[in-house]
Amino acid sequence: MSDKIFDAKNLSEYSREYLTKKGKDYHYAESDLLEIAKKTSEIFTKAFRADKDALIADTDFYVLDIWWNEKFGNHHADILEYKLVYDFDLYVLCEPDLAWESDPLRENPEDRYRLFERYKTELEKDHRTFEIVSGTGDERTLFLLEKILRRFPNLMLEE
Repeated sequence: MSDKIFDAKNLSEYSREYLTKKGKDYHYAESDLLEIAKKTSEIFTKAFRADKDALIADTDFYVLDIWWNEKFGNHHADILEYKLVYDFDLYVLCEPDLAWESDPLRENPEDRYRLFERYKTELEKDHRTFEIVSGTGDERTLFLLEKILRRFPNLMLEE
């Protein structure tokens, strides 16, 4: 399977970079999530201006909003505003049907399906276009590619 299929700008998950720098024993606070949201907004703004056919972001403000709500209750106005500003053409919602892989930054191994349903409900409530992917390995990847290319047939790179 090719590592590069689309002429797309791929954005890594800034929160992972941020929290990794803090160290494995660091306990994040509200100020950390706000800093992550602010920097993510800056990254998105720059990426939206790039000359690419597509932008692929690992994490967006739906994730940050639900994360905030799960950890601190309620919602933060800045994160809600970012959700409105950055509207992607397609959201990919990954069904939690893969085995849990422990990692110092991962939380909630026991309630992944509940969180999956929260993401789905939020995307539906906001009338966002999304696809759910499931399966494992190449099967999962091909399933996702099929769904993307059905919606955006001109994204395939020419060889």
